[in-house]
Amino acid sequence: MTPDTMFDFDTVVDRKQSNSLKWRSQAEMLTAEQAAADPLPMWVADMDFRSPLAVVDALKEAVSHGVYGYPARPTSGYLNAVTGWQRRRFGWDVPNDWVVPIASVIAALKTIVLAFSRPGDSVLIQPPVYVHFNHDVVINGRHVVNAPLHYDGSRYRFDAKVFEEAIRDDTKIFILSNPHNPTGNVWSKEDLFAMGEICLRHGVLVIADEIHCDFVFGQGKQHTPFASLDPRFALNSVTCTSASKTFNLAGLQCGNMFVADKVKRAEILRTIERNYNTQVNVLGMVATEAAFTHGGSWADAMLAYVVANQRHFAQRINNLDKGIKVLEMDSLYLAWMDFRALGMPAEELEDFMLTKCRVWLDRGPKFGLEGHGFMRANLGCSRSLVDQAVDSIASALK
Repeated sequence: MTPDTMFDFDTVVDRKQSNSLKWRSQAEMLTAEQAAADPLPMWVADMDFRSPLAVVDALKEAVSHGVYGYPARPTSGYLNAVTGWQRRRFGWDVPNDWVVPIASVIAALKTIVLAFSRPGDSVLIQPPVYVHFNHDVVINGRHVVNAPLHYDGSRYRFDAKVFEEAIRDDTKIFILSNPHNPTGNVWSKEDLFAMGEICLRHGVLVIADEIHCDFVFGQGKQHTPFASLDPRFALNSVTCTSASKTFNLAGLQCGNMFVADKVKRAEILRTIERNYNTQVNVLGMVATEAAFTHGGSWADAMLAYVVANQRHFAQRINNLDKGIKVLEMDSLYLAWMDFRALGMPAEELEDFMLTKCRVWLDRGPKFGLEGHGFMRANLGCSRSLVDQAVDSIASALK
């Protein structure tokens, strides 16, 4: 039996009564007409697969203890699981001392922005990019400067000249999406090295968001942890990861930062102490340790299933020849879709997808101005739901 047949990803898990953000937010986030269409949720990056049995069993054992008090410092078992995953999957040997647990990658981004910049400073991002890269900077009184990726009609590319010219005297931080969400770009070592050298030259700290590191599948592509490229880059960066995307644990609130520089690590810990609600969830630590220790085969099988979903979805949508193009992806369980040939403004396009196609996708403008005319689809679900979405879109486009 091969890894991709040992686990069940085809069964549709009913999440409508589970207080799921993805499945229960229609009344709060959509208009009455849009909600009445009962669109299939394929928006927020939250898979519909059950987590591995090893994770469920570990949580059952922890819950059966019956006492849920304050957690102590992370155990050696937890730290070994977190660093061991990086070593086995990506060849990055991270000392346990570098690991700073935190509630989530989003909490990490906010913490680092607060620790290493001041109100009025600027933070560099590469749109179209994950909405929190913009939102969490602005909400904390910093300014965003953009170095947009170049879209050639089929691929997005890094332009070192555009990147360096975007940096200002007050730019303190660059937030790197590695691999890139939503475009699916898997950065080459050459691209990452260029980004690292430019940031060193200008005194810009790199936050490497590597939460999607386990979803690389493009031919000849592999995930390269930014900090693994050069000891100088390790000292000038903070890498943010979590088991939440790979093993579907987002609600358990547990992520990790890898911080090589002791001085930066101390400042981050002080910032966490000032903002106590960024502490990790004790059950999240249990689930993370179990996932990284015992979940390798499950993760391999899940990725194979997601890759098949990606190719199946892209082939069916592109073969419609109705003005929608699914870009070729090298990573993520998310599809980035170009709707510009339909000629609809962003709000009209969103309403059309919700009320006529009856599919709830993530709207492109969330990812920056460069996202207008695009939408993002979540394919971390059963094949039957993928086909339901395609059939519904095809029917509306007729």
